[in-house]
Amino acid sequence: MQLFSTTTAADASLNSRLAIDAQAVGDLRAKVARDPKGAAREVAGQFEKMFLDMVMKSMREATPKFDELESDTVGTFRSMYDQQLSQNLTSGRGLGLADVIAGQIERMSNPDYANTPLKRPAVYAFGPRLSELAAGAAKPAAAAQPAGTGGNAESFVETVGREAIGAAQALGLSPHLMLAHAALESGWGKKPITDAQGNNSHNLFGIKAGRDWQGKTAEIVTTEFVDGVAQKRVEKFRAYDSYADAFADYGRLLAKRYGEATQAGSDAKTFATELQQGGYATDPAYAKKLARVAEHPALRAYRAVA
Repeated sequence: MQLFSTTTAADASLNSRLAIDAQAVGDLRAKVARDPKGAAREVAGQFEKMFLDMVMKSMREATPKFDELESDTVGTFRSMYDQQLSQNLTSGRGLGLADVIAGQIERMSNPDYANTPLKRPAVYAFGPRLSELAAGAAKPAAAAQPAGTGGNAESFVETVGREAIGAAQALGLSPHLMLAHAALESGWGKKPITDAQGNNSHNLFGIKAGRDWQGKTAEIVTTEFVDGVAQKRVEKFRAYDSYADAFADYGRLLAKRYGEATQAGSDAKTFATELQQGGYATDPAYAKKLARVAEHPALRAYRAVA
């Protein structure tokens, strides 16, 4: 005997939609009202997806976080990715849990099955599918590694440390302050500013291209704070041929517009506060973020005592 009625093409698509598709919930409710027995498999599939969502959330929470600069926006999109991944993995044959849940629903709704042993699904792919889940969850992190930096603090500092030393010495600053500023603005090199062709602008400090800038530029979407509220805008930034050029221009900018910051020596809090008070950034928490990054272990070797 067939336990569940045959679904239509529209009904079958419920489990293959986007995870954030709110209309799918309404369609499922409509199907439950129209055909409770036939909707059991879809309901079971949603419970299976909820289980995977909890697994993904636990995996994320158990994973150490090394990027102190990661924004809430990144976390939001990662959560959306995880939900869609759970949706994809539970579509079709799923993990096998939905079959067990659907069978239990049938037993509860039909007394004729009360004394019938619950059969184990022919394909119970819980282990292999979770392995697939873990492999898929790691892909976005791997894809985020930019060329030339290695995607972590140590490799970033190794790449641009020499340029920071030269620029800092010219101003009498500790190199670790310049490196911390570059790390904050670029996410340790993981969020490079690129032009329309995808070329690296080498702009590690988020320096915008004003009217007096005669060099190359790159336009990207950035976050600005207006009256304390974050807003997305398209801004034009300076582009350089190398990191050395970027640090040299940054040093000139500090000397010209942020003279008080250049007197900070090796004091990260003073350096960060003077930059924020001078209007370097609109983020109200900018000084605290910069001072915290300056304490990163990867920068210790570049800390010079004033």
